[in-house]
Amino acid sequence: MNLERGSVTIWGIGLIGVLFGFAGLAVDTWRVFTERQALAGLADSAAVAGANGVDEDLFRVTGEVVLDQAEAAGLATDYLAGRSGDATVAIGFRDTGIEVTLSDTVDLTLLTFFLGGEPVDLQVIAYANPAPRTTPVP
Repeated sequence: MNLERGSVTIWGIGLIGVLFGFAGLAVDTWRVFTERQALAGLADSAAVAGANGVDEDLFRVTGEVVLDQAEAAGLATDYLAGRSGDATVAIGFRDTGIEVTLSDTVDLTLLTFFLGGEPVDLQVIAYANPAPRTTPVP
């Protein structure tokens, strides 16, 4: 009878540890997903803003929709100014469009006890291509 004394306490401590781990997983996973979603929305918007940097002179002469890379990069950079926080921004061009890459890290809260406090690295890439309007403007 005395051999089982304290076993409920040990089970209780173990259960609390497991519950703490699940809570940490839920909270930190939610933080990473929401941060990634916000970063992706920002990258998408910056790419769309940059895709408005069409070479107007070429368009007026030939009707061809081509990006002016300096203008497009300026528009995307202006959109991100003050919004990107600590994220690293890279703007590039591929095919006929603009590509915006944002990289950031998310510090874990509850899972730092289990994973050693390493932040999670996030990177999102958004691509936008300028296209002529196919429907008449009202």
